[in-house]
Amino acid sequence: MKEKHTSIPLTILSLLIGLVILFPIIWLVLSSFKPSGELFAYPLHFLPTQPTIEHYVSVLEGGFMGYVGNSLFLAVVGTLITLLISAMCGYALAIYRFEIRYVNLVFGVFLLGTLIPGETLTVPQFSVISAMGLYNNIWGCILPVVTTTTGIFMYRQHYMSIPLSFAEAARIDGASEWQIFSRVMLPLGSNVTITLTIFSFMWRWNDYILPLLVLSDQKKYTIQIAIKNFIGNTGVDWSSILAASVLSIIPIIILFIILQKYIIGGVTTGGDKG
Repeated sequence: MKEKHTSIPLTILSLLIGLVILFPIIWLVLSSFKPSGELFAYPLHFLPTQPTIEHYVSVLEGGFMGYVGNSLFLAVVGTLITLLISAMCGYALAIYRFEIRYVNLVFGVFLLGTLIPGETLTVPQFSVISAMGLYNNIWGCILPVVTTTTGIFMYRQHYMSIPLSFAEAARIDGASEWQIFSRVMLPLGSNVTITLTIFSFMWRWNDYILPLLVLSDQKKYTIQIAIKNFIGNTGVDWSSILAASVLSIIPIIILFIILQKYIIGGVTTGGDKG
């Protein structure tokens, strides 16, 4: 009985914290249905008094779905390449740490790269992109940032927790290094893959600086640059910004819903191992 009485306040506290976190999102969604004149009316209304979808219609008729498609291509392709490179690098740094000299030194250099502020790399990245002929090309937003030290670190630490006997047994059975990696080690890192998928997709979906520097053709704009275009010289179209912002978070919510059961499963598995 004492545990039940203790859990009730914790549940109420959790609900209150959750409500505080969700309140800005709820306000955003409700405000996107308000007429333009009602957004800054005083006193403010939490619920729209005259709901309308004209802002969504205006945004969609303005070619917004084309920008969504560009962002999806950038996020999906970039994430897939990042997962492959991170998994392969993490595998090599973990499995061959006793067989190849200086592997730990190479990994240390990777970690030192995280100390470099991203802003200092903007000019070198743009110079390389221009030299490769990728300016105003969506691939110019993908290739320069496909490697991530965070992903390599996550995979390496996970593979180091797996006994080397797994790989040795596969070698004895005649498996190639690619087969060991793709059929044995990679499936064992599914929790890392799912976590990195979410982080990588969100990062690329919300990326603003690199697409702004690389893309000049409006048809190739990503969703974040498209939202910025609602800020003009004559003012800010807040109604369109709100509607576009709501549309921009839908893919992230869908991704989380799809991967939620795997995330929960990974947490449960980790707790059982503990």
